[in-house]
Amino acid sequence: MKKLKKGYKDTDIGIIPEDWEIDVVGNLASVTTGNKNTQDNKPLGKYPFFVRSQEIEKIDTYSYDGEAVLTAGDGVGTGKVFHYVKGKFDFHQRVYKISDFRNNMNGYYFYLYFSNYFYGQVMQMTAKSSVDSVRREMITKMAILLPPLKEQQAISEALSDIDALISALNKQIEKKKNIKQGAMQELLTGKKRLQGFADKWEEITLEKIAGSYSNRFIDGDWIESPYIVDSGVRLIQTGNIGVGHFKENNNKRFISESSFNLLNCKEIFGGDILICRLAEPAGRACIAPDLKEKMITSVDVTIFRPLESLYDKYFISYIINTDKWFKDIAERCGGTTRTRIARSKLGTVKLILPSTKEEQTAIAQILTDMNNEIEQLEKKRDKYLQIKSGMMQQLLTGQIRLMNTTSCSETQEVEIKNYSTDNKKKHSKQFDEAVIVSFLIDKFGSTTEPLSRFMYTKLSYFIHRKHDCVVVDYKKFAAGPYNPKSRYGGPEKIGKENGYFDLIKDAKGYDAFVPQKNIQEAVDYFTQWYGTDIQKWIEQFRQYKPWDLETLATVDMAINDLEEKGVKATVSIVKTYLSSIPKWKGKLDKPHFSDVHIQRAINESIRLFKI
Repeated sequence: MKKLKKGYKDTDIGIIPEDWEIDVVGNLASVTTGNKNTQDNKPLGKYPFFVRSQEIEKIDTYSYDGEAVLTAGDGVGTGKVFHYVKGKFDFHQRVYKISDFRNNMNGYYFYLYFSNYFYGQVMQMTAKSSVDSVRREMITKMAILLPPLKEQQAISEALSDIDALISALNKQIEKKKNIKQGAMQELLTGKKRLQGFADKWEEITLEKIAGSYSNRFIDGDWIESPYIVDSGVRLIQTGNIGVGHFKENNNKRFISESSFNLLNCKEIFGGDILICRLAEPAGRACIAPDLKEKMITSVDVTIFRPLESLYDKYFISYIINTDKWFKDIAERCGGTTRTRIARSKLGTVKLILPSTKEEQTAIAQILTDMNNEIEQLEKKRDKYLQIKSGMMQQLLTGQIRLMNTTSCSETQEVEIKNYSTDNKKKHSKQFDEAVIVSFLIDKFGSTTEPLSRFMYTKLSYFIHRKHDCVVVDYKKFAAGPYNPKSRYGGPEKIGKENGYFDLIKDAKGYDAFVPQKNIQEAVDYFTQWYGTDIQKWIEQFRQYKPWDLETLATVDMAINDLEEKGVKATVSIVKTYLSSIPKWKGKLDKPHFSDVHIQRAINESIRLFKI
């Protein structure tokens, strides 16, 4: 029999901490359904209206005011759609509301646990492969692990921080996608011309863009199932072709080298444009990546190789994934069982494009840069989702404790661990922030010229904006964006206890920081976690005066707030916004918040963070 770790016990649902309890939802909260129908929604309504999807509608009435968790009772989102809400709202008659939590239940902790485990528990109650509907007792009888309330609150705070970061990144991604969509509508139609280009655009068919060469506009190969093997020549399938991007998946197919020769297959190469002639949608296309292996594609895919001397393949790939393109394709499609377009008809589709390759390339480069920014944001978002998943797995089962309790073997509070999928040293959010502060003290301060809290606050804001693209925890204080958690939430204490830096009073009597003997350890962590590029990037702020940093950080935060509301920042709009913030209203009387300084800050924000 396996020996239990000290401070843990064995239960029906696994090994958990000794001071944790198990109870069912019915004993911890009330469970009810709404009384509204989907048609009751009001697009301009005042209150959130929760229906059976992740999308939140609007309505003019509310039936509940308080903290609640909501989940779909049936429909495609059954067991997968969850909302946490505080405030006034209404909800659909087939949406369950779990609310009125008992004194030993933290509402956000319940949301985290319920949304993570409900689907799995419901699947154990059905013989089907999916959940069609939820009965009330499926919810009320679900078992919940209950840490002490204080630990529930600590878990909730830890995970809500990363939720806030993920949410902010999603908003940033959506904003960037909208900007890119607007740019495509203008640049790919000629409505907006780039400086230095004035030549007329031309109309030309796809077939002529390929120069009427058979090997530049040709279908892939008919590969029957007997030829499929486990390795060899990679078969790119229709499912790999997305709208403007290549979709890798685990269902890889191959044929042998001998079959390649026997069937006289056509090899495709990285950089070829692949156009899928099958729905959905027919005509979707992507540029084949260089997979470092020999490749072919299926017969329902057209291999398209524009003449390199006249056409930019990246521009072509953008223009053949627009709404107009898909409309032209749809008009030429046929088929009774599966909609498809014949290659002969595909070749007759006309494109309107710049007559010079130089203009095509310039447009494509702008759109590619936008794509790269979006991809980087998505990678950051996905990384944090993985970290959150790891944290939830450990925290919601008690494998990692956040609080020091009487039965826990740890002698001090355990920090949150960052469950990154890379090989970085595991670290807490508080320790991470202590490392950033230490790096800034080493970079911008010294024993004779300490770094003020004012300066490190502004510089750390810029590091988060550059590295994370968004900032969380920063509040609107009189001196600009300020993160109180750095001072009161542990980072400064951690930095001092580890011998990275110390707190003193500067010549003016303000708090300031000087390096200590172990600061190089923190700098090494910073290099490991953030890299060297950002260290070079932050150097440019040496030329800034303290009040310029205040203006830039304040205006940058205002710009982000405005853009979340869909408002483009101008000097007058930023000033109006600043005047609406009680702690920032007085800034407009300062010389460094003049119209000239605000415009300069807007320009700098765009340059530094590519807004």
